[in-house]
Amino acid sequence: MARDSSSRVFKIDTYVTRLVTGPFLVFMLILTGVVWLTQSLELLNDVIEQGQNIGVFLYLSVLVIPSILVIVLPIALFFAVVYCLYRLRSDSELVVMYAAGMSRWQVARPIFGCAITVMMLAYLVNMLLLPMAMRDMRSLLLEMRTEFASSLLQAGEFTTPAPGLTVFVENRLPGGEIEGLLVHDNRDKDKPVSYIADRGQLVDTREGPRLIMLNGNIQRRDAQKKTDFLYFDKYTFDLAQFENPTEERYFKAYERYLSELLWPDTTQAYDNQYKDELIAEGHARITSPIYALVFAAFAMAGLLPNEFNRRGYGKRIVLTVALGLGVRLLDLASVGWATRYPVLISVQYLIPIMALVGACAMIGGWKPTTSIKTLRQLLDSSNAAEASRS
Repeated sequence: MARDSSSRVFKIDTYVTRLVTGPFLVFMLILTGVVWLTQSLELLNDVIEQGQNIGVFLYLSVLVIPSILVIVLPIALFFAVVYCLYRLRSDSELVVMYAAGMSRWQVARPIFGCAITVMMLAYLVNMLLLPMAMRDMRSLLLEMRTEFASSLLQAGEFTTPAPGLTVFVENRLPGGEIEGLLVHDNRDKDKPVSYIADRGQLVDTREGPRLIMLNGNIQRRDAQKKTDFLYFDKYTFDLAQFENPTEERYFKAYERYLSELLWPDTTQAYDNQYKDELIAEGHARITSPIYALVFAAFAMAGLLPNEFNRRGYGKRIVLTVALGLGVRLLDLASVGWATRYPVLISVQYLIPIMALVGACAMIGGWKPTTSIKTLRQLLDSSNAAEASRS
């Protein structure tokens, strides 16, 4: 008999878990897709400007996903739990569960199991995947922006890397070899110079990129309009002067691992300047996954109580969503408070903990409205007694 009972409970837990998991995956894919699309458009602009291929764009698009999942995971779970409980209630399955002797906590158990799984996934993204992906993305973008050959030497096109400088390449071959090269330097209007070469080679040196021209000539014109020709077998043209300046390499908050956020290296200028911001972000990495539990508890607090309403549960769902949104906005505000006033870092932990305790109390049967009415009655009776004594 006990085996049949445990088997029945296992089947119900599995059923409820499946009702949460399916919508969660759908909501996660939809929300991730929408945000990913907006982020990818910005990346696509960078890729096109730097003359990169579709492979680079796809790789960058994959790297941006962890930063989206950090935001999306708790929200997708919240909507999935709301959908699951609404379906159980609208199909009267929740009523049957209660009639069969199940408590609210027994119904909540598989949902909390899903929430803990999502929370662990969010911790994995926050602690490992996010900084790893952001570092790779920044390195690749920096490489794209400083790779002069990809933006300057485009086959069959006249390009202008700097005002007054025009470059034309007839053909580019693998390995950096070039065929048919023209460089016209008109930055000094009185002394323009043209370089023409049959072949060339693009090489990277310790001092920066160099263009080695082979079998060509240099045409110089002075202020008296006299043109001089100089033929060469080999000539080196310095390209480093046209490169984008190298960015200072430091890791921003979203590129850092947890230890680098909580204990910044104050000997570094960036860490010393943004110390409070980095520490607040580190604590946010710890607290943000907890909102998977908080949101799931909010949804259950709003829809698990066994109260029939013939007008439906739209108002209750809207109130639940509003409370979840309010708590999340309060969490984002607490990060700003902790940045300005480090003593308020504890608020980042108090908000999700208090919200979770309050939601669990409501799941257990506590009604805020009843408590408020009781408190009001006590205050009224206290005031009346004081008035009668006076």
